[in-house]
Amino acid sequence: MTVPPSGSDLLPLDEEASARLELDATLVALRADVLGYLHGQLRDREIAADLAQESLLRMLRYRDVPAAERRYVLFHIARNLLAEHRRAQFRHRASQHVSLDDVAPLHASQASVEAIVDARMAIERLIKRVIVKLPPKCALAFAMNRVDGLSYPQIAKEMGISVKAVEKHISRALKACRAEVGDRDFQAL
Repeated sequence: MTVPPSGSDLLPLDEEASARLELDATLVALRADVLGYLHGQLRDREIAADLAQESLLRMLRYRDVPAAERRYVLFHIARNLLAEHRRAQFRHRASQHVSLDDVAPLHASQASVEAIVDARMAIERLIKRVIVKLPPKCALAFAMNRVDGLSYPQIAKEMGISVKAVEKHISRALKACRAEVGDRDFQAL
């Protein structure tokens, strides 16, 4: 049975052992930085941890790199592993490609080109002839509802008026629009 050496029996570290300890300390200190970088790039903690571990393992091949350059080399390794990981993901998705020959033809449920042109011309007429002639608050309420998609209560809060007033403004604008272009459905365009 061998007895472990006591503290007084330890020999001073040789230069190689000292360099290994210094590299180990550097890698331990840089691990969190590399992990944070990879997690920020991938948004996946597990894959980032795997790539960080692989980066640290590959860094062991570069023991002779000067201490001042170790951070750069480690991050270079991490970036290469990240690029390799992304290429592998791309290849994986490429294998899931479906040929257009294998897909049934798409059925267009959209309006015809003529209907779209007609509707756009009607909208242009509305803007030029009706909306600009509305009272400012009425036009604003209408635009906030139909363009910005705000609800009546949201418009009331923004404009500092009651919901009932918003209803009246929008009703007035719709009445003016219908008088100009009729009762059209512009939602499908």
